[in-house]
Amino acid sequence: MPSSMTTASAVIGIPTFLLLLTHMKSLPLAYTFRSWWLLRAVIKRAKANKLKPEPLFTVVSENHRCLYDDIDYNQHMNNSMYNKNLDFARIHTLYTLFPRIMMEPDHHIFCHNGGVYTMFKKEIPPMSNYTIETRIWTWNEKWMWLQHRFVLPSDEIACAAVSKLVFKKTSGKTVPPVEVLQLCGHELDADIEERRKKNWEIAGKLLDADKLFKDPYSWTDQRFLPAAKM
Repeated sequence: MPSSMTTASAVIGIPTFLLLLTHMKSLPLAYTFRSWWLLRAVIKRAKANKLKPEPLFTVVSENHRCLYDDIDYNQHMNNSMYNKNLDFARIHTLYTLFPRIMMEPDHHIFCHNGGVYTMFKKEIPPMSNYTIETRIWTWNEKWMWLQHRFVLPSDEIACAAVSKLVFKKTSGKTVPPVEVLQLCGHELDADIEERRKKNWEIAGKLLDADKLFKDPYSWTDQRFLPAAKM
């Protein structure tokens, strides 16, 4: 017969273990550890390739599972988790396609995220597997755009997203993406330029969203309700 202490330990320990297991991504330092684990892998690969980048439009991907700490009261993956997980996609892409600027400090070039646009098509249920796929979309003299999609095991696309990146010197000066591409060893031929221009027809229109920072209608003239305590 099991002792009362053993039974009590099981009653407490098993639910606690299951709770931690299904909420592991919210544990202290979990995000930092996951970032470090990915960085470790992509840096190792970049060194093995002697910092030679993969072809420009290579698709990189990460496999994920929607745990219970990812969901909201609607019982599907919370909208905020899409943006959070795109951090890993950007890390993976930058170290795969731009290893020289990411790993050679003498260039003094850093990449900054200037915005993310997400469009939802299908929910991701709890405990579902999904894959984030990322590739370079297009660029102009300032912005580099990445294209993302969240793909379910059925090959259905749950979400499409784009990230708007900018490269900066430590002085704050913007480095045009074409210079970064050439520095990293990418050859930009006529086919690549044609694809860039075609994709820019859509991406360029998204820049109009920056006008939100200069809204002509005052916020302070409107009635403000008391802020909710969170």
